[in-house]
Amino acid sequence: RSAVEDYIDAMKKMCCLVLELMSEGLGIEPKNVLSRLLKDEKSDSCFRINHYPPYPEVQQAALNGRNVVGFGEHTDPQVISVLRSNSTSGLQICLTDGTWVSVPPDHTSFFINVGDTLQVRIVSNTF
Repeated sequence: RSAVEDYIDAMKKMCCLVLELMSEGLGIEPKNVLSRLLKDEKSDSCFRINHYPPYPEVQQAALNGRNVVGFGEHTDPQVISVLRSNSTSGLQICLTDGTWVSVPPDHTSFFINVGDTLQVRIVSNTF
């Protein structure tokens, strides 16, 4: 339990740093205006561990009529999402023109997704 709590704390710190860098890059003052959304005690941040089988296994399961595990097309409602990959492919992002592009798996990297909540705040300039 302690290791998971330490990991969650480290992820929150990383997310806060990313949000502060985003604020700086967008010229938003004060630069902690976004990160304090995560630091708030009422923050709805959550930690999930999901396992997805490699894509060929998913295809074979579907062909055999078995249930397939995964998420379809969706957006993330949170402020920010951090994804950690192993060697399993399948993550895709939608470009502004509607084209879906595969994200190569990289077990040494984190993938950062800007969530709906943050997009709305940036577009509407409500900080």
